[in-house]
Amino acid sequence: MYDILNVYLENGLRVIMHRIPNSRTMSCGVWVRQGSKHEDGSNNGLSHLLEHLMINKDNNLNPRFQELISNVAAEGVLYNAGTTKESTSYYFTGLTETLDRCLNTLASIVIDNKTFANELLDNEKKVVTQEAISFYSSFNQIKERVSQALWGDIGVGKIIVGNIENVKSANNKALEGILNEAYTPENSVLLIIGDIDYQETLKIIDHYFTRWKDTCTREYSEVVQSEPGVYYNSGNGGKSTVASIGFRAPGYMTKDRVYIEIASKIIGDSGLDSRLAQEVRMKRGLAYNLGSFTNFYENRGSFAFTSVCSKESVEELIKIVVNEFNKAKYNGFTPAEMEKAKKILKTNRLLELGDLASQLKFLGKCATYGHLYSLEQELRNIEKADCDTLNRVIKDIIKEESLALAIIGECNIDNIIPLLKVN
Repeated sequence: MYDILNVYLENGLRVIMHRIPNSRTMSCGVWVRQGSKHEDGSNNGLSHLLEHLMINKDNNLNPRFQELISNVAAEGVLYNAGTTKESTSYYFTGLTETLDRCLNTLASIVIDNKTFANELLDNEKKVVTQEAISFYSSFNQIKERVSQALWGDIGVGKIIVGNIENVKSANNKALEGILNEAYTPENSVLLIIGDIDYQETLKIIDHYFTRWKDTCTREYSEVVQSEPGVYYNSGNGGKSTVASIGFRAPGYMTKDRVYIEIASKIIGDSGLDSRLAQEVRMKRGLAYNLGSFTNFYENRGSFAFTSVCSKESVEELIKIVVNEFNKAKYNGFTPAEMEKAKKILKTNRLLELGDLASQLKFLGKCATYGHLYSLEQELRNIEKADCDTLNRVIKDIIKEESLALAIIGECNIDNIIPLLKVN
């Protein structure tokens, strides 16, 4: 049985608690529905910058927070934060007895950190700028670029690290605008996992979080590009090129998600047994770094394959990838392929079950979409998947009108575009 308590405070804050008996550690965090998809051209990148500032213990304008976070760190608590396209999160993992202090610190992060000393702001802008420069100068950006090609430079197509010039010119007024409009109780979720007593923990939560003022959240209407497109950056003249072909897919909470994840493992898992690993690496030696991936958001998703190869091999690579997608569309997958992929997914989920922080992040993502799923339910969904439905789903996903291409590095793009034919 997966035991979850879901309640709301009077100020609108949603609280989700999951009790794991006999656990000696706990994990807790706050998820705020503010990410790059909520940004526009003028402030793209500020959600990520704000995340850095909010959890920075050097914010001397909030000495109470400095003391709190130093104390939990001294107790061996591990803390971190993250920004995605749809949310920003702050989370702690430590011994069970540190829960009270961690909740106190989390409350101070989201309630009290409203402005930042100029010295801290300037320093963190430099850090985030360097992170962005490193990101944009590497092949690591390819997953973001194929998402941009699929959905446009709006909504979930927005790059998380954002526009470097926006980061450099950021000021407290712009950051306070995000805090006032998005960092509200009704736009946030507090999650706690561990061997906790629900009633006692609710008293602690009530003590620290009811002072969070109930204010209105900014309105947001998601917009995406009407059709997928092509992203091409010829790069800096290096010897290698990275290419990614992706397809639009349904959102995170749909029943088809598990089938797309299974298909992704069969077609292009980075292990040597996947179809594209065999064709691209084992048979032809065209690439070492390759793999398929899926990204799922609240209302949409993506399914893609990416590979790094020599610039002379890009056209051959694209032909092979398109051919494999066509074969999957019309010939489908075998039951044996599906069962192996299901076991890989189940292994990954079970590893997550053994890690509190992974469970917390899983619940946090679901909660920001207004749903509650358990990892046990994920395992059940994987186990129930059947080959007929898998082949139906992949046939629906792989179609030319849903295809996008992203390439970074040298190639003859005019020769490649005609190769993108999904029959």
